[in-house]
Amino acid sequence: MIRDKISEILQRWYLMEPPMFRVLCAHDIQENDSIKCPVRCGGGRLEYNPGLVCQMTDQGLEQALRAEAVRILLKHPYQRKPEGCSQQAVSVGSDLVISDNYSNSSFRLDSPKDYDLQGGMPYEWYSRQIESRLSGESAGSGKADKASERLSEQADRNRDLSELWGEDELSVAMIDGIINSCEKWGTLPGRFVEQLKASAKARINWRNILSGFRASILSSQRKLTRMRPNRRTGFQNMGSIRRFTTKVLVAVDVSGSISSQSLSYFYGVVNSAFRYGFEAVDVIQFDHGIRVVQSLKKVVRETAVLGRGGTSFQEPIDYAHRNGYDGLVILTDGFAPRPSIPDGMKCKIIWVCQDKRCYDYHHSWMEQTGRVCTIELK
Repeated sequence: MIRDKISEILQRWYLMEPPMFRVLCAHDIQENDSIKCPVRCGGGRLEYNPGLVCQMTDQGLEQALRAEAVRILLKHPYQRKPEGCSQQAVSVGSDLVISDNYSNSSFRLDSPKDYDLQGGMPYEWYSRQIESRLSGESAGSGKADKASERLSEQADRNRDLSELWGEDELSVAMIDGIINSCEKWGTLPGRFVEQLKASAKARINWRNILSGFRASILSSQRKLTRMRPNRRTGFQNMGSIRRFTTKVLVAVDVSGSISSQSLSYFYGVVNSAFRYGFEAVDVIQFDHGIRVVQSLKKVVRETAVLGRGGTSFQEPIDYAHRNGYDGLVILTDGFAPRPSIPDGMKCKIIWVCQDKRCYDYHHSWMEQTGRVCTIELK
């Protein structure tokens, strides 16, 4: 089976290609026989078309997966989509960057030469050049005409390739965490590795993370109503509506190692939740136990901080699990024993480290229980 082949490839990559192994394992692998490309990524998924993959050699499949792994490391499916560029243009632009930096002999991607473009340019530049070709704005040389013909032939493939792409700061933070923690880079060229490391140093936008986290834990409640007819029987039976809710818990570390400045900023983060779709936010203060429990429906101006002792992450995690929360945001410096996740816990966790030093020290174990990011104090 194709899934077995993919698993065999990933097993080989465990030691040979650590960064590629880790980014693909962070995605759900799903079959999709309706797409016009052999494999594609985005939205936390790696999809493959079994009909197209069956026509590929084992080496071709492996190199196709390599291309998607490189694409994820470049964060093209989750960040940096050039404004005004179509799905087709960004797909080709991404392909040109990959082929310009990483060769795949058994799985061919378009190269800058195919479009009479210079090499060594960034993703955004390539995408805009391709969009210009698609809009008929480029000069009609022989090569340009041939390139336009190639774009037309691959239009369906290119549109499907980038269909799942969209801004996702949580995924970007996850990818940056992999890049920052990687020590062995396998077959990735040194110059390319340096570009990846540089891209991971960018500061994370907490506001986008909070908005994206809400979307990822959005839950729906179905409620019967006679105000809406049943689709099959009309008003004879009750119809239904869905009300969308998000039950999120924010846990603020108030142990002795957290500075007053950090606590002030942490509560600024809590207040920002009301600008990004949260109707109510439950907040707890914790050190080695739960100190304060608050249910906030508006911005809090002042708050008393209790505790200032040692730290136990087990307390807020158990509290979130017992009370049925959809998401748990833990604001901390990370200095505490590693917690265990209760059996059957469905609550998603995001760890927010107070600075990059704390992130570098703790993110490797935090990533095993949830998403991790860092925010810099202003």
